[in-house]
Amino acid sequence: MALVTSLPGPLSVAFRRGDEFSTLLDFSFATTGYTFAAAIYSVVTGVTVATPTLTVVSHANGQINLALSEVQTAALAAGTYGLRVEWVAPGDAKRTATQGTVEVYP
Repeated sequence: MALVTSLPGPLSVAFRRGDEFSTLLDFSFATTGYTFAAAIYSVVTGVTVATPTLTVVSHANGQINLALSEVQTAALAAGTYGLRVEWVAPGDAKRTATQGTVEVYP
């Protein structure tokens, strides 16, 4: 019997409080018709502490920009958080596309 896994790809980031942050997510396949959501959450409680902005750069190339403003990063206390990016594919198939950690420095 074949073993198939569908685990999210790793994405860990770090930045200083009060700095703007953005990174390009490249899924290497067309994401036409997909919707995306992201959250930074407490690794202790699971509560969402920030919601990054996701902007489509190119659905044809599967490129999405994840960004946090200076105000959003300043509102985070220094420490370690979780990061999760989810998508809903056409037909309502929901998946955690990528997850990892966020290190916030003072």
